[in-house]
Amino acid sequence: MNASNNSGGRAPGPQGGGGGRKQGQQRQGQPRHGAGQQRGTAHVQEQRPQGRPQRDTSTLGIRKDEPRKPSPVVDCAICHKPIFDLAGALGDKETNEPVHFDCALERVTAAETLEAGEKVVYLGAGCFGVVGFKNGSEGAFVVKRRVRWEREGEKQAWRKDISSYITKI
Repeated sequence: MNASNNSGGRAPGPQGGGGGRKQGQQRQGQPRHGAGQQRGTAHVQEQRPQGRPQRDTSTLGIRKDEPRKPSPVVDCAICHKPIFDLAGALGDKETNEPVHFDCALERVTAAETLEAGEKVVYLGAGCFGVVGFKNGSEGAFVVKRRVRWEREGEKQAWRKDISSYITKI
């Protein structure tokens, strides 16, 4: 190895750590990424309209505490207990009134005849399904039959009422 080489045995170049410059040399040309310029000393002064105050950016992105109306508490059409989380509720099969998700799941499970290895699960969009698991594991499954709980394409009035609460969250 050459004794005058200060790269410590590394090959010169960007990957080898030598960088192509000898120790003590400065990079010539413009500084990278505006490092040599001071912020706010641009050549052109920014003109603001006279009647418009400067925007306060200290609270930008921070949501102000707005007084919220309490979300309505509705009773379940099946168990007649209050539903505190209407966003997680489903519409009743016959009346479209809100019901607890667990109450709807219990009704579907009671109405379906399940074989060994089958289970009732929620598939989404108001639809439950009876699934059978492959190889006895809880991982891979096949939907054997679908049980429509809510009417497809029908919007419940109570969901429209809570949509204004959800959009403000």
